[in-house]
Amino acid sequence: MTHGKARACVVLTVLALGGLTLTPVLRGHAADQGVGGTWAFGAQTRDADAPVVSGFAARSPAVYPPPSLPIRMDHARHAALGIACELCHAGAAISVASKDNLLPGEQVCRVCHAIDRTSPGKVVPSGQPPARCEACHLGFLGAAPGTNALQPPEPPRVIVPAPALKFNHKLHVDRGMACTLCHAGVEKVALATTAELPKMGLCLGCHDGKQATARCAACHPTLPDGRLRTNFPSGVLVPSGSLRGVDAHTSTFRTQHKAAARDERTCLACHKQSECTECHGAGVIRPTDFHPMDYASLHAMDARRNIPNCSSCHRNQTFCLGCHQRLGVAPDPEGGQAGRQPNNSFGTGTGVKRFHPPGWVRDDAGVVLTMPTPASHSVQARRSLRTCVSCHREESCLTCHSADPTRSMGINPHPPGFSSSSACKALSTRNQRACLKCHQPGSSALFCD
Repeated sequence: MTHGKARACVVLTVLALGGLTLTPVLRGHAADQGVGGTWAFGAQTRDADAPVVSGFAARSPAVYPPPSLPIRMDHARHAALGIACELCHAGAAISVASKDNLLPGEQVCRVCHAIDRTSPGKVVPSGQPPARCEACHLGFLGAAPGTNALQPPEPPRVIVPAPALKFNHKLHVDRGMACTLCHAGVEKVALATTAELPKMGLCLGCHDGKQATARCAACHPTLPDGRLRTNFPSGVLVPSGSLRGVDAHTSTFRTQHKAAARDERTCLACHKQSECTECHGAGVIRPTDFHPMDYASLHAMDARRNIPNCSSCHRNQTFCLGCHQRLGVAPDPEGGQAGRQPNNSFGTGTGVKRFHPPGWVRDDAGVVLTMPTPASHSVQARRSLRTCVSCHREESCLTCHSADPTRSMGINPHPPGFSSSSACKALSTRNQRACLKCHQPGSSALFCD
């Protein structure tokens, strides 16, 4: 055998035994999600004939279920010999489905390795490819002392589950695409694993809707209604955020997905419209785990920022105010009923404690302010009326701001020239019933100039 032929035989055999990288790689591309993986077998002693990698970072297990790799294989050593991928994985050129098994069989290994099942510990002359079983098969004990019987009878086998993808190798090969275009770097690693699979971003370099289809369903399995299948026995497929930047399904995505939801079509590729209305629809019950534990004592800052929007789930005048009144954090009568003040340590409504600074409504002498200051409630109310209604009902405002002299002091909350402003016309046109809270029916104040 010539030196060149011997080198080719070595690569053919070792690739045949340990072609995990090229097998799943040739099977298709995976979603761009780095998920840690572990070996399906215990730690092994490093063998001089073939190095062993102790672990690897796999792609999403939802796309590529974790493989079992009880094998020694050094791709870098054999790629340096110039052996083409298709010499071991010839089936890739005609494969049209990702479920096709492209692992080379033992007959390919026998081209170079003088495998003899009756002699599992077979010794070969120096310089020839090893033929003993344990040179490639991890966890194999070899023959029992004084016998040729294998322990165990069969060495552990490489198992690469079919990926959750649609992929046509033949189509790509026929278009002249080289293996290394998508599977770059495999020639530099020892045991190639799912960590060497191409990322989805690489696939989208061609699948941009112009050179090749950009439909998600072209590669990802779908449900009968056309949505992508996301639940698999090996994991759940979710966006990582590496492509769009705002759709990473992290622990905070449930409450901070507004930016991602602007592209509704992308969301509907996986989700039903009803999933949105389950949380955003009026009168529905929200999931109990929407907020973190002890949120009642932590929600004040979020409520001021309105992130997330409290009113998308809660009604200020019932849910928020009702709770504040029961706890005594609101000065209004409990339940809105006159004479019912909460009896608690806050002391609201009794003058023992106050939540607003001096000059909020009255001056130091107790006289109602006619000219607002930066500390006045009118300034804060314009900034965030939502904060006010978390503790006060409309009746609190009407105590001062009403055109009915029998029920208030008649303090005008509108700025000068309001009746001739566009704001007056807009508010009156939108909902004049709000104006009737302060103005009598038929009053000239109901009509803007």
